[in-house]
Amino acid sequence: MRGKLILGTAASIVATMFACKQTEDVYQDRKTLENKTEIKNYLSANKLVADSLNSGLFYVVSNADTSLQKPQIGDEVTFSYIARRLDGTIIDSSQVGYGDVFIRSFNTTDITASGYAMAYRFNPVPSFELLMNAPYEKIRETDKVTLFVPWSLRGSGDVSLLAPLYIPIRYDINILKVRTQEEQINDYVVANKILGLERNSENGLRFVKTLARPDSAQIEIGTTLSVVYTGKLIRNGVQFDSGTIDVNVVDPKGTASGGVVKGFNDGIAKMRYGEKAIIIFPSTLGYGATGSGGKIPAYSPLLFEVEAVRK
Repeated sequence: MRGKLILGTAASIVATMFACKQTEDVYQDRKTLENKTEIKNYLSANKLVADSLNSGLFYVVSNADTSLQKPQIGDEVTFSYIARRLDGTIIDSSQVGYGDVFIRSFNTTDITASGYAMAYRFNPVPSFELLMNAPYEKIRETDKVTLFVPWSLRGSGDVSLLAPLYIPIRYDINILKVRTQEEQINDYVVANKILGLERNSENGLRFVKTLARPDSAQIEIGTTLSVVYTGKLIRNGVQFDSGTIDVNVVDPKGTASGGVVKGFNDGIAKMRYGEKAIIIFPSTLGYGATGSGGKIPAYSPLLFEVEAVRK
């Protein structure tokens, strides 16, 4: 008898939970339809002509110059934005005088990877990146983009007292700058007055000795040595690591990297013992599309200041 009672109670709980879930789903579907109607009415009242995606996102893109570049995979997009409710109340914005940074990823399912999260996704508007992808490819440098985002597409980070969950939000976004990794590196080199860099035209590795020891022995392939290093992000100059590491130098002509990233290995292979150097390389010679350790974002060009020391 008791067993039947327990089973009956459990079944009742499951049925109640299922009914609650159905009720929630119905409510959310209703709010989605209401949001769509609100956005359409807003567009009509303000005489705005917007395109839309199947996801429910409405958007307006003003192309100031169609000759300017579109963000490619790994490019850095600097933008400013203002977020408003449809009644005009401002709920969020980028800091005046400073652009936020978005790094275009290779797909939109990749967003949970820690390295990609480090690269800064425009969290409040997950659909923003879709406008960069085929078949849309709507975004260019200097564009002005207006997004009308239903509650179902909003990121979890933008829910607040001013922006409760089940309302649509308008985002006005200015695309300030689009930079490839090569452009990021060039900008950094100029800004920091790094002279004498030699550049490998095949892979983008840059190298310059800051302390030469022409009478010292050349580091040979297969040698293990100690390297004192400081690593920095080209994107903002932030130091992400420093210390001393043992490196087994491998042939730069190969694909192996001797336990360190290839750009680091290939730079060390150019040195003599006791020398100091600066090594700069794109993410293809570094940590690529994944980043590393919560400190190096995906698609990050890197700079290392190094000193080669005998073991």
